Amino acid sequence: MIQFDTELVKIGDIPVRIVHPIRKDRTRCVVFYHGWSSCSELQMTRALVLAAHGYTVLLPDSIFHGSRGMLPDYYSVEVYGIFWETIFRNIDEFSEIGKWLHEHSFSVPWVMGHSMGGLTVIGLAVQYPNGIRGAVSFNGSGDWLLTHLFIQARFGVAEPRDWPVYEEIDKKSPMHCLQELKNVPVFMTNGEADPSIDPRAQAHFAEALSKAGGHGVHITYPGLAHFVTTNMLDDALAWMASQEKEGQEWSQKEY
Repeated sequence: MIQFDTELVKIGDIPVRIVHPIRKDRTRCVVFYHGWSSCSELQMTRALVLAAHGYTVLLPDSIFHGSRGMLPDYYSVEVYGIFWETIFRNIDEFSEIGKWLHEHSFSVPWVMGHSMGGLTVIGLAVQYPNGIRGAVSFNGSGDWLLTHLFIQARFGVAEPRDWPVYEEIDKKSPMHCLQELKNVPVFMTNGEADPSIDPRAQAHFAEALSKAGGHGVHITYPGLAHFVTTNMLDDALAWMASQEKEGQEWSQKEY
């Protein structure tokens, strides 16, 4: 049996699980963000796949998740605002993770995430265009306002237009920051039948990114719901390898 070294560290206030590849290589690193109601511990299988391909994988726990305190009910209408608060907090906290990686001599990382994590990583690409190698978004979206509207329709949320978080979602949406993303590779996958994060929002974002001259790839999987499949991981790894093969220098770090 192949054995991978794992450890649990604290980066600022963030508990982070780290999975090391057999041959430790600080030039290849992934920070993976879990989805809503999940935690870093439940991402270990995905992390092991990435580690088997030579990546050091960092799995941070988001606030209100895992060892940072679980909510009693993640799917009540009353906690919907916390969903977006968690995304914003993930983005704010990445500066601590980026500094830690730099201090430990790691190269600029890839950021990858599923669902809520898939929304997070596109936000990270906007906020830290020189601090990441690229973003891989599984079942996420870069059009946050459209995603909010779809979530309201799907889950019966009825927040008014003057809801304070509405303005923050709109203001921080990657849709308004396409120029910042022009030089950041972005890989996006969505299940065609996803009942949680409507794939039409990501399709709209991908089209807008392409028109703005960005480097985005979007794949939709027919009949697939809200899951990360081995096909998605394989496609993402192949895409990342192709980006790395180009040999583009990503030495700048802005945290």
